[in-house]
Amino acid sequence: MFVTKIINTIILVIISYTLLKLIHFLLRRLFEFTRFDVRYENTLYSVLSSVSYYIVFVICIILILREFGIVDATKFGSLVTGASIVGLIAGFASQSILKDIFNGFFILFEKQIQVGDFVIINEEFRGTVEEIGIRSTSIRDWDLRRITLPNGNITSIKNYSKNKMRAVIHVKVSYEEDPMKVISALEEVCQIMNDKYKEYLYDSNEMSRSFKVYGITDIDKSSIGVQYTITGIVKSYKYFSALKEAKLQILLVFKKNNIKIAYPKHINIISYENQDKDID
Repeated sequence: MFVTKIINTIILVIISYTLLKLIHFLLRRLFEFTRFDVRYENTLYSVLSSVSYYIVFVICIILILREFGIVDATKFGSLVTGASIVGLIAGFASQSILKDIFNGFFILFEKQIQVGDFVIINEEFRGTVEEIGIRSTSIRDWDLRRITLPNGNITSIKNYSKNKMRAVIHVKVSYEEDPMKVISALEEVCQIMNDKYKEYLYDSNEMSRSFKVYGITDIDKSSIGVQYTITGIVKSYKYFSALKEAKLQILLVFKKNNIKIAYPKHINIISYENQDKDID
């Protein structure tokens, strides 16, 4: 009799696993016929997969408990008792699970992030959102490590994938350089960015959103040089590419115009006063 229950339990687990795979397959096929944004589709798929996992898991546990005579699924009172047992076990396993679920709900409801977004979470974890569940969120960082964070522990989110971003590039130049010459060189850099890299711009037809020289932003006497700044409104997914290309163009244009970028200069003084005298 006990062996039969074990076999039935194994069959229930296999059926549950197969059902989850079938649900995931059907969700993928469903989204092939929708016209949603790709990131939105991936987000919905991630959430629905997570919800289906928990539903199937709970039903599977209740059926296993029924198999061993702990729960009678045909009786409401017994079913509630069984569900209470499962809930009690879950409560002991993680007292913060409700916090994770509620916080995850608000993250999804407010569309703070979507699958595919590049984010910085809690000022510490940065990467591309790979999966959003009702209890946790997973991102893939630059080193391709998968980082999973409980939704209840997420206190701040910086999203770099919300349509447009302002690229801000600072460069420090020696105080000896002619300011007008530096500004002229930076204007040349902006012109290159606006002409050569139009696909980076959020709206290439609107001049106010093109790259332009913001001006001098720091002349602190404790600084190693004068800080100049250029800015431009770019598409969010081109943000880091725009920063990289703008910095490269600054170096190339400065080299062509013989403009020196400021760098720390130290003078080391070596004293020989305490050297040993000649030994007799």
